Amino acid sequence: MEQLDKTFIKGNVLKAEELNELVSKINELVDGSLILGNTKGTAYDGAAGAALEQLVRELAGGTGTMYSVYVRNNMASLGFAAQYGEECILDFTFVSQYRDDLSEPYKPTGELGLCTIMVKNSKYVDFTMVKQMEVSSNVSIKQDVAEWLSSGSNNLKITVKGQNTDITTAPVTYTVQLTSLGISAPNFAWWTAFTGDITIPMIINGNISKILHITIMGDNYNQSYSQNLGTAIYTDTPYNYILLHPGAAGVYNVSFYLSNSDNTIQTKAVSVDIMCIAFIGETAKLMCVNNVAALLTNWQDNVVFDYSIYDSQSTATDAVFSIMKDGIEVYSSENDNIATNTKNTFTYPMEINTDDDSNFDVVVNVTSVENDLIEPIVFNVNNSLGYSATAGAVLYINPKTRSNSQTNFLSVVNEVDKSLIPVTWSNLNWGNDGWVTDDDGVRALKIFARSEAVIDYQPFITEAARKGKTIEIDFKVENASDASKDIISIAEDKTDGSRVGLKVSGENVSFFSQSMHDSSIQDVPIDNGVRIRLTVVVMPNAYGNPDFNLVAIYINGKKNRQYAYLINDYFKNNGKITLGNDYANLYLYGLRIYDSALTSEAVQKNYINQLVTTDEKQKEKALNQVLDGEGVNIDFNATKLLYNVFVIDKPFPNLLNPSGVAGNLEVFFKDKPERNFTLTNLLVEGQGTSSKKYLEWNIRFKMKGLKDAEGNKIDSVATYADGTTDKNKVLMFDGVPKSGRLTAKKNWASSMQDHKAGCVAIYNDLHRELGLSNEANISDPQIRVAVYQEPFIGFSKSINEEGQDVYTCMGEFTFGPDKGDDLCFGYDTKAFPALLSVEGSDNAPLGTLFRVPWNRNKSYWAYNPDEEAFQYNNTNCWDFDAGELNAAGTEPLAAQRWIDAYNAVYVCNNRIRPFSGTLAELNATVAVYRGTGYEYWIAKAGDSDRYNLYYYEVSEGKFMPSDIGNGTINLVTQLVDGGYMMRMQLDAAVDSDAANTLFIKARIAKFRTEVPDLFDIDDAVFHHNFTEFIAATDNRAKNTYPYSFCLEDSKWKWRQDDLDTIGPIDNQGQDRKPYHCEMHDSYDNGQPIWNGETSTFWNMLELAFSTEIIAGMRKMLNAMEALCGQSSGTPYDKVYAFYRKYFLGIKNYFPATLVNADAKRYELAKIAYDNASYTNDTDPITQSHGDFYSAETAWMKKRIMYIMSKYSYGLFSADGTDTIIVRAAGDLIDYEITPAFDMYPAIANGTSIVQGSRTKAGEICKIIIDLGGSADQQNAIQAASWLLSIGDWHLKNVSGTMVVRGKRLTELTLGSKSENVIISITGLTLAGCGSLQTILLSNITTLQGTLDLSNCINIREVYADGTNLSQIKVPDGGGLEVIEYPANNKYISFRNFPVLTTEGLRIGQCAVSITDFWIENCPLLKPMKLLSDIIEAQQEQGNNHALKHIRAIGFEEEYYTADALDMLAKLADGTYEGLSAEGLAGEDPIPVLNGKITVHSKYYEADFRFYQDSVDKLRNIFDRLELIMDGEAAIRFADAEVLRVLLNATVGAYNAISKVDKDGDGMLTEEELSSLTTLSNRNDNVYSMFKDNTVIETFNEFQYFTGLEFINSSSFEGCSSLKEITLPVLTKMGNGVFAGSGIEKLIIPEGYQNIGPLVLQRCYNLRLVDFPSTVTSISEGGSLFWAMKNQVTVICRAFTPPTFGTWGYDGDPKVIYVPDVSVDAYKLAAGWSLQATKIYPLSTYMEL
Repeated sequence: MEQLDKTFIKGNVLKAEELNELVSKINELVDGSLILGNTKGTAYDGAAGAALEQLVRELAGGTGTMYSVYVRNNMASLGFAAQYGEECILDFTFVSQYRDDLSEPYKPTGELGLCTIMVKNSKYVDFTMVKQMEVSSNVSIKQDVAEWLSSGSNNLKITVKGQNTDITTAPVTYTVQLTSLGISAPNFAWWTAFTGDITIPMIINGNISKILHITIMGDNYNQSYSQNLGTAIYTDTPYNYILLHPGAAGVYNVSFYLSNSDNTIQTKAVSVDIMCIAFIGETAKLMCVNNVAALLTNWQDNVVFDYSIYDSQSTATDAVFSIMKDGIEVYSSENDNIATNTKNTFTYPMEINTDDDSNFDVVVNVTSVENDLIEPIVFNVNNSLGYSATAGAVLYINPKTRSNSQTNFLSVVNEVDKSLIPVTWSNLNWGNDGWVTDDDGVRALKIFARSEAVIDYQPFITEAARKGKTIEIDFKVENASDASKDIISIAEDKTDGSRVGLKVSGENVSFFSQSMHDSSIQDVPIDNGVRIRLTVVVMPNAYGNPDFNLVAIYINGKKNRQYAYLINDYFKNNGKITLGNDYANLYLYGLRIYDSALTSEAVQKNYINQLVTTDEKQKEKALNQVLDGEGVNIDFNATKLLYNVFVIDKPFPNLLNPSGVAGNLEVFFKDKPERNFTLTNLLVEGQGTSSKKYLEWNIRFKMKGLKDAEGNKIDSVATYADGTTDKNKVLMFDGVPKSGRLTAKKNWASSMQDHKAGCVAIYNDLHRELGLSNEANISDPQIRVAVYQEPFIGFSKSINEEGQDVYTCMGEFTFGPDKGDDLCFGYDTKAFPALLSVEGSDNAPLGTLFRVPWNRNKSYWAYNPDEEAFQYNNTNCWDFDAGELNAAGTEPLAAQRWIDAYNAVYVCNNRIRPFSGTLAELNATVAVYRGTGYEYWIAKAGDSDRYNLYYYEVSEGKFMPSDIGNGTINLVTQLVDGGYMMRMQLDAAVDSDAANTLFIKARIAKFRTEVPDLFDIDDAVFHHNFTEFIAATDNRAKNTYPYSFCLEDSKWKWRQDDLDTIGPIDNQGQDRKPYHCEMHDSYDNGQPIWNGETSTFWNMLELAFSTEIIAGMRKMLNAMEALCGQSSGTPYDKVYAFYRKYFLGIKNYFPATLVNADAKRYELAKIAYDNASYTNDTDPITQSHGDFYSAETAWMKKRIMYIMSKYSYGLFSADGTDTIIVRAAGDLIDYEITPAFDMYPAIANGTSIVQGSRTKAGEICKIIIDLGGSADQQNAIQAASWLLSIGDWHLKNVSGTMVVRGKRLTELTLGSKSENVIISITGLTLAGCGSLQTILLSNITTLQGTLDLSNCINIREVYADGTNLSQIKVPDGGGLEVIEYPANNKYISFRNFPVLTTEGLRIGQCAVSITDFWIENCPLLKPMKLLSDIIEAQQEQGNNHALKHIRAIGFEEEYYTADALDMLAKLADGTYEGLSAEGLAGEDPIPVLNGKITVHSKYYEADFRFYQDSVDKLRNIFDRLELIMDGEAAIRFADAEVLRVLLNATVGAYNAISKVDKDGDGMLTEEELSSLTTLSNRNDNVYSMFKDNTVIETFNEFQYFTGLEFINSSSFEGCSSLKEITLPVLTKMGNGVFAGSGIEKLIIPEGYQNIGPLVLQRCYNLRLVDFPSTVTSISEGGSLFWAMKNQVTVICRAFTPPTFGTWGYDGDPKVIYVPDVSVDAYKLAAGWSLQATKIYPLSTYMEL
């Protein structure tokens, strides 16, 4: 191969051809190839250069781990143009890979990188850094750089520095040309169907001469326009361009852009699809789509596009969204309640399993009734993420694919097979609950309090104990007024009160088998208000271990609880999946079930799948890249890239291998590799006392702990990363002294790892923040009062047969200076030769508790050099920790100083009692008194030992004198003679118990006076308060370190260590302690919670320095605020931030893979425990808590609250902001507070705090405030968010505006319905009352304005009657059951209230005042009935009625009368209008009614107000209303008198008489009227019920009496007011039917043949009578008229003149009209001929 003759000069651009030439040479050396492109985006993007550089380095002989780190451009080009005012997105990937050998493929490092963006443009002359950000590797990074661009050319340089590899990539430089022109239309309402010209509000930038270009295109339509805009810009006020309507219905594309005047510069076109219709209400269905995603991504939620649908007049419509991949449907959603003319968003949570990670395409289509609404859209899918869930689930509920508008919304979809699972729903409104999004926009199944869903699926119907089972539930509990109540249940409750299965509450997970029901070892506490991913795994024969059956409960992918079960146990139960309770809101984000046991790796995979964003998934995945290539073991190199690690070149000492060994230590810091070091020649041994009883140990590294063959100590050498060295000490951490002894804490009893590491850090930092110090750290600020630790992963290194290093992971540790490291604490005996530090010994012996005298003259106390401890009766009490021994080596130099300090405390012991007998009598009953823990003084009068004090000496088996070397303590001598009490007080004591009380008080005074000379009280108070705050229940006796530097003025101080027993965890590693534990509380079995509860020192400190303790706690809490790292927030927020800062960072440090790997250590210990190869007083599996993150954060949140309540700080101080504030008056006011948690309730009276007693959750605390006769005193109830109730206020003298907040308040009773009301507040504001269920304000007459309940999402009952409120705003849906309005209320607005009934909506007081009425989706409400009530109440207001705006949607009402039609008729009279979907008036000219009304009764078919069919007209007017007339049409009588007569009338003859209104319903139908055969009830069948009725005026409804045989004679005779009538079609009319009536015109219909005589006699108002063509006889045998001369026009349509009687006296007609062809016949006919001169052709008749 020829040499390559090339020289590359630094700074010159390396061209693609040069790179390819170099590659060709390299390819001759190796069997492989590297192809470098020559187009932009390949050779120019940094990837090729980085790859080439790496390959050259590797071929040149690079060994060890090889890295490939570079930036890859993901865009089509490195150069492009951007528009002013719009985003400018750079898309690139930080690639970071490694391999250990050339033969291996590269693997992702998973590291994070620090990305630097530099800009060079007209603003930045040289490349200037504008942003640094942390980025993940191997994922697409999209960064908007628009804010740093300036007009013209911009160069942007991207580099990334790997946080683990420490490699900085070659830069990638983008060139962006920014134009000043810009156009957008962000406020264009494209989703509205346009009927007229289209106004587009445009935002226009660029003060140059410019032209607007706009095009609109559609089917057979294409128009373009341009508009010269000059130099004007439109930014504050848009430029409204009017685009001509295309004139036809359809979807059109509108695009527009700007150009300069010569068109050499053009902006990017804005493209929008719109819908157009020709006229309002046009029948068409259109859909437009905008903001279409450029790319979809698998395994994440995708916003696919925005859309709008027009569907004629419908407010909601249907559509089916489907997605196809390779011709197979992968998603379908059928929706039937999509809001029309509204901007909607189609989101798709893509979860498509594929064979590989290659990208693929999907096709999205939207259809309706098999018609395509859009053209199919093809999307490319990024499939590189690979976040699939574990295969094999039998049930998968995924709310991300669901919505309330889907047609199958009432079922659960099993995403495994797309089957539908029935659900029984209770009280959901399907508006703001059901398949909705949470506050973060994440879709979930939301179930309000007092709602429930029972999914008809029984996960445990098949036995899991022998087959395995996995249940995964992703959920959140919010607004929990009682978090203890179960909210998720998959269990069966047994008749004996037990249960089998899974139950989840807002604070606990419980999973019981048939035989195992021990909550203390099976439950997992959790937090509420945060999202929880819960996994329960039943694993028989766990990990291949026969008969080892395991239940593991994971929280967020990490094991938090494990327990073993027997193979003959079972979990089978009939429980269905039940969601919801009465006390909290539930969000269900997902649920998976497997009929097998998932491994930890599979659980972790599913946890990553459940995370919301790609960044979250990538980060979690990267954090867990610690396994080897087989995915089995923790890999050392992979772990070292991500975490701190330490390595020992020997096996770790443990219970089975207890011997210390000589070894070497390597320490690697992930973030600060410059701190790496090695230590050689170490003694590696176990550390701890109780810790060494566990299977795995803490590991201590002693420098200079080894000896050579001659017995000389061997120096330990520390070698640092920079090559420097130290002997017998090492600098491990910045800011911490060098250490001579290190310990890696395994934390077996506190698996969460943060207990000690967090506590020692905060103890030291608080000590310094509080201004405390000691002699050592005054001179050297790095000296600590507690050790320092950081989290590490431990490895043991060995060498295999091939000579290769083999690393074995030993799990999680916290690592740092040993608690006995003198250098850490400044224990320098050269500077402080007499210093002494001792440690309280285990098991709290009496000597550690200061409870026995330390008398050097007695043999009970001695120093044991071998044990290095002060012993009492051969039991270690105070272990020697630091200092020097005396010359003889028999005891520490400063032993006497410690003994004197000890005795000063002992002689103040308050645990004393009187004994009424003699010393001999006391010892005669020693068995009774020796176990009481008290010393006794002789109280017998006259006894020589009276007032002498005795303690029980176990070595003697009797009570002995309490003597510290000065003789027996006599209480009178000690306290009276000592000046701590007066003799006269003792003499006045009524008995020995009273005297004893005096002695104790005196001893308290003695302690307060004398002990401060020996002990630093400020330091002791801090120790006490620190211990109480974190519930360090093992640090009141053991693990406490009294120390003194023993200079002349030195005092004894305290430090702490072994702080693993904190929070809820006890010394055995059990989750046992309540958040409200105090130092003298006991467990249920009577055992004190605090080890060392009877310590004389700490008890006397509490009694003698109580004020200082209170002040000290407040100072400590204030110091926590100062150290929290958060500048804003309440004191509570800051103290919790303090906890997060010091503890949660350590909890979070260890990823799930490592946490779960450590959990297996407890499983192995359990196997050893069961086979007796490991013994301990605690079952090891019960100590496996993982990170216990959710449990301990929940505990600490409540602990902070509790401590604040006890010490009146923060939430409970006069400065607290979480308050309920009122203005009170009078002398005394009493409050009854019910807390949701244990606390000391408090009320601020002005600036002072009145503290209530210690109160349990749910119990009432009564607090009485002395107002001193004040007329206006501010009272503030503190910590309102932690309360359930504030009691009944209606009798309280409180005024002004009341502000009530409290997220857990369930009730608020301020008024009363039955009693006198004194409270006189004028306003009420509710803030954050999300759990409020009942509010009673009745009869507070002073209360006015608006009551806003819109955020009280769980409100159930509202009583505001008798107030002067003008409006009550309710939430947008929920479980409201009752609301009673006041008289002044004007608005009725309810949406999505499924259980609110018409009876529960009480508007009686305000019906006359209501102006706006809006009811939507309230299935139990009857809006039409309510409207009817309101209209009736406002009837007197006429057309000026208050009610104006009406909207009623989604109702179904049934009526058994026709009242609904009356009401609808009124609503259509033009005096009412509608409300839009946004609640706006003016858009709908008539009320919006969209629902269903069914009328089952008779109803009126005709309405005189419409003069046409009323039902049809109502249907036309209210075209969205489904009006079903299920009953028979009734006749509406225009004249009420007619109806009255008919309803009271009977007809028939003899025994056949019946009521006209046969069914007695007050309405008459055509059927009823047509069934009448007579109008008479006389046997002679003459007359009718109408005869001589002078009230009736009209009777057109007579036409329906078609069943009459004939019109009865004299039927309407004497009806003098009857002016108008319409006759039924009959054949005959009797005599005198209308005689004497007021009829004005009589039209006799076709069919009549015989008209009786006298029919129209004396009808003085008659002007026209019209006889039909069928008539054959008129007035035969009698006269037609009488005394009506020349007034009546007669029409006779018969072609043959009817036989005719006479015209009667003065009855001549005015004129007669007959058929034209019959005129002559009539003139000649009998009876007619007399009026021949008045007979005319009918054609000449002109209607009167």
